[in-house]
Amino acid sequence: MRARTHEDILKIHDSVDTVKRLSDRIIGIGPINLIGLDGILSWVPVPGLDLAYSVLAGGFILVQGARARCDATTLVAAALVLAVDAGLSLGDTVIPVLGAAADTLFQGQLYAAHMIQRNIDKTHYVEGGEAEARRNGDHARHVADMRAMKGKTRVVYLG
Repeated sequence: MRARTHEDILKIHDSVDTVKRLSDRIIGIGPINLIGLDGILSWVPVPGLDLAYSVLAGGFILVQGARARCDATTLVAAALVLAVDAGLSLGDTVIPVLGAAADTLFQGQLYAAHMIQRNIDKTHYVEGGEAEARRNGDHARHVADMRAMKGKTRVVYLG
């Protein structure tokens, strides 16, 4: 179900952040958070476990991006990054040590989640429908509001 309110958008942003931290930010080495559940599962000797996690976490991130009405370019770029991540997870089965090391270091869910969150942050969301806003003249005001807000590049109607 697509987001209908600003609260829905905030929940989507937070849920993507949670998956991002879980997938790629659990264990820190010094000031750098380096390894997450995705990297840990790549070393577990259960075939397909890491791939299943990568596909589910990546799918969740993409669905949340679609719910937040991220633009198609962002969704395609995130999907490509997640496909590479899933490919590395599949590589764990073919070349165990090298594949696991590559999968541990490549933080695909992190990159994809950043893309989705950045797109959400650059969007000025308006509750209500675009047709009504254009009919009553509010659309021009919404575009002006978007331009007045630093970093906003597009208007999306949630109605």
